[in-house]
Amino acid sequence: MRDRFYLACFRDNVGSNVGFNCHNLQGYHTDLDKAHVCTLKEAQYHFDHAREYDQPLSADHVDALAIWKVDHQYIPNKTQISGDEYRYVAFQKNKYDGNDVFWMNKFTYPTTDFSRATILNEELALAFLNSESGFIVIPFSLANQAKRRTFDFNKINKRTMIQGAGLKISTEIKKFRRRKKNPKTRFNCPSCGKISWQFNPYDFLGCKDIRCKEWKGHFTDIDFEIDQGGGI
Repeated sequence: MRDRFYLACFRDNVGSNVGFNCHNLQGYHTDLDKAHVCTLKEAQYHFDHAREYDQPLSADHVDALAIWKVDHQYIPNKTQISGDEYRYVAFQKNKYDGNDVFWMNKFTYPTTDFSRATILNEELALAFLNSESGFIVIPFSLANQAKRRTFDFNKINKRTMIQGAGLKISTEIKKFRRRKKNPKTRFNCPSCGKISWQFNPYDFLGCKDIRCKEWKGHFTDIDFEIDQGGGI
């Protein structure tokens, strides 16, 4: 395994595609060929100082699972059949994974993996043109020029792509992962200012302090808790 890592930013995912830092950390893109590549030492630094949605991933593992996809913004959105072409592909109308189209595969269901798209000759392409297939047919060459390598978020395996690739989990990250999220939402009583914790995150259910005019006597400790320390 080579000393190569990509820096993923899950905040910039598009559809199922992982977003990666571009070359020299300038912007983000789902195209792996535009991703910044760093060493294990550099990846460890980013890992130690990362935000919760940033994650270094082993480039070799990512590359092995990458697939070719095509963004609908870079291909025709209407059927194009020309006597100058002899190979065609078809994609579904108005169906996308993020920006990527679903290609017809005559052996299985439609797929975003361009390498699995069924290649049509001109006769089959014209058959699509004369039917209500729900597909758009374009020359293979146009789609092939627009393809890019992407990585599916659901294929991330942290055991092999992070720890197994040599990255060490810092003490701070371990502490963060052990934290239990409070299922209740904090509210300040609009009348007395005391802090109440309740399961309903949208509507204030009322103050538990019997002396407060916002007191709702029919609520119980199960509904919310109150901080007797007072307001903010």
